[in-house]
Amino acid sequence: MNPNEIYNILRASWMTHEGALGLMGNMMAESNLVPNIAQRGMTKLTDAQYTAAVDNGLLDFADSVGYGLCQWTANSRKRKLLQFAKANGTSVGDGDMQTHFACLEMQADYQHVWKTLCTSDSIDACSDMVCIEYERPAVNNLEARRAFAHQLEAEVGLAPDACPIDAPCGADNGVSGAFKALAEYIQTKEFQDGYMAFIAAKEGSM
Repeated sequence: MNPNEIYNILRASWMTHEGALGLMGNMMAESNLVPNIAQRGMTKLTDAQYTAAVDNGLLDFADSVGYGLCQWTANSRKRKLLQFAKANGTSVGDGDMQTHFACLEMQADYQHVWKTLCTSDSIDACSDMVCIEYERPAVNNLEARRAFAHQLEAEVGLAPDACPIDAPCGADNGVSGAFKALAEYIQTKEFQDGYMAFIAAKEGSM
């Protein structure tokens, strides 16, 4: 995925320049910014085959295989990612959708990380925060993730001028407003009860 596209979504969601780069450096470490990538060594399918199987309901996405820009692995997080994709009419491998989902997931479940990415002026601090508290890899390769973030800033020419510096963290806007509303619904008991009933019925028919 084009790093400028990811950067613009993150900045439009009111992350600071440094916060956006900190997250993107982690995305580079996890997936090389390839949104339909499935964790190497965890499936025999190609990335395209795995994604198509999930999109068509032929494969249980809650399979502990890391997937996407952030290599979502926990079954509960992957279920929410898939539901978000379906609700927006996109493939689970859609990069724009995943970038919006990452923002909304942080707003809902990783609020300290989100606040840091919206207020910090340190690329390294943001990168470390994402790695330790959001990505939580088996090995905290902090230096490599910082390096990716700085590499993106230097090579892609990303500049800190996409949003007003005094924009409120998490403010609604035309780009992310609809996604924010949907994310709030996904967190409700109504959605959770209905989704769990759907999962139980599906498992009972297998």
